Order: sequence, then structure tokens, then C-alpha cells
Amino acid sequence: MTPRCLPTLTLASLLLLASSALAQDHGIDHAPGVDPTSILYYAPSVPGNIAFGVLYGLACVGLYVNLIRRRDWWALCLPIGATFQCAGFFLRLPLRSNPGSLGLYIIQDFCIVLSPACYFAFSYIIFGRFSYNLQHDATLLKRKEKITLLNPRLFGRVFIISDVTTFLIQAGGGGMQTAPSLSDIGSKIFLAGIILQGLSYIIFLGCCFYTQYIVTPRGASSHALHKNIQKLFLVLYLASIWIIVRSVYRTIELAQGFRGYLITREVYFFLLDSLPLLLCLLTWIIVWPTTVLPLQHSDDGFQSQSYELGRGKYESTSSYDA
Repeated sequence: MTPRCLPTLTLASLLLLASSALAQDHGIDHAPGVDPTSILYYAPSVPGNIAFGVLYGLACVGLYVNLIRRRDWWALCLPIGATFQCAGFFLRLPLRSNPGSLGLYIIQDFCIVLSPACYFAFSYIIFGRFSYNLQHDATLLKRKEKITLLNPRLFGRVFIISDVTTFLIQAGGGGMQTAPSLSDIGSKIFLAGIILQGLSYIIFLGCCFYTQYIVTPRGASSHALHKNIQKLFLVLYLASIWIIVRSVYRTIELAQGFRGYLITREVYFFLLDSLPLLLCLLTWIIVWPTTVLPLQHSDDGFQSQSYELGRGKYESTSSYDA
């Protein structure tokens, strides 16, 4: 996620959250014992939010360690997103004593809702850098195939712009929900934004599958670069599974409405939103992308670079044959 995108995405998120919160019907019954002025149907769980806040805090430490140790400043969006999400869990706690505070609700939900966009962006940036080096690797170009469906330099821009656009769609739908006469169509537009965000990621994965097919050797290969290319794809797909689980949950949740079964039960928020995204972060903590392949932009592709294969060992990729 580029610095230029952050102000737009932040503004869109705040507009979305404010309008959605204002649109909620407080006339509907809450869970037993919950203040009737509460924006949330339930009182946030203290043990649950503290537990996930601590777990995300530990994940932040692991991500920042990888980032600083490898000096991969281009990857800063991932730990930033994790930091926002960590803060979001702790900010849910004051809602127990101030259940009707719109300001508190917006801030905590802003942290929770914005962070996955950073995880999406991390995947886009990784594949953009990865495919750029593949496209410029002379040994791969000898095969004459087109390595990627999009220009590698465009991957991050195209899909991050898609993220911003879907957030703006959600913001527009949330705003329409504040008007009783437009609330129904507003809900549909809001849901459409979530669905389009998920579809954008699925299209991105389709681009990944295409590139993997093109660069996979037609026969068995023992070369380190071949193995590490496949490893990076597998790690990217594993992290993506958790993102998709979360996206499906959010789609169903919003389809049910602001007082639907899922959104009124915090346990599903923990199990189908918070936990999958935590597992996504854990995937990248265990297998940081630049320990698998070098992701610095190079017009000579992977051939001019060396990469760490674990425990401080470096191996040149210059002998690679496709």
C-alpha cells in the first residue's frame, strides 16, 4: 500500500464507519443485560478481546523483527495493518462502559476494518515484485511465453486502486443507509463493495495461478530457484486461504444485515474474522518472503541476486536453467 493511497483509504473508511454506525436501528432489542443505547448488540468480551489483542501484539513484534532484519521497507504495510488490528481489540474494551459512544465505535471499527486492506496490499506487492524479476530473468524469457497477465509494475497499482474503489463503494452504500427511503438500496450497495473486494482478490489469485503454470518446469527439477519459486507460491496461497475465509464471513455477515445472526454474536467475529487474519500473519512470520526469494527490483531478474536459504547460507541463482 503506497503512502498516496493511505489518505484516500482512511477517509473512505471513516466515512463508511460513521455512516454505518449512524444507520443502525437502536430500537431493536439487545442481548440480555446490554445497555439499550449500545451501538453493538452485545457487550464486547473482555477475555476475548484481550487475548486477541495480545496475540496480534506478538504478531506485530514478529513482523517488525522480520522487516528490520531483512530491511524490506516495501513490506511495511503488513506490520502497520497488524498494529491497527491489535489496537482495535483493545479499543473495543471501553465500549463496555461507554456502549453508546459513536466516537469509540468508529475508532475501534476503523482499526479492525482497515487492517485487512494492508494484508491484501502485501500480497499484491509481493507478487508484483516477484513477477517483475521473473519477467526480466533472461533464462525464463527464452521460453517465449508471456510470464504475467499484467505488466508486473502495474500489479500493485491496479489491485490497490481496486481496494480503494471498493471502500468508496461501501462508503456510498453506508451513507445511503442513513436515509430511511434509501436504506434498502444502500445495504445492497454496501454488500456489493465487499463482494467486489473479494472478487478482486480472486482475480489476483487467477493471475498468480497463470504465472505459476508458465514458470513451472515441464519435468522434474532439482534446482534451488525452481523449488523456491514453488515455495513462495504455496506460502502466498496459504496466506490467501485465510484472507478468503474472512472475506466470505464478512460477505455473509453483511448480507444478513446489521442485526443478523452473525453480527450479533461476537464469537463468530473472533473465529471467522480475527483468527483467520491472525493465521495469515503467522504464515508470513514463519516464512518471510525474502527468505525464499529476493524481491528487490532487478532488470537482470533473479540471476544477478543472491538470497538466503536459511541459517545464513547464501546461494547464487545465476546457474538457473528453465
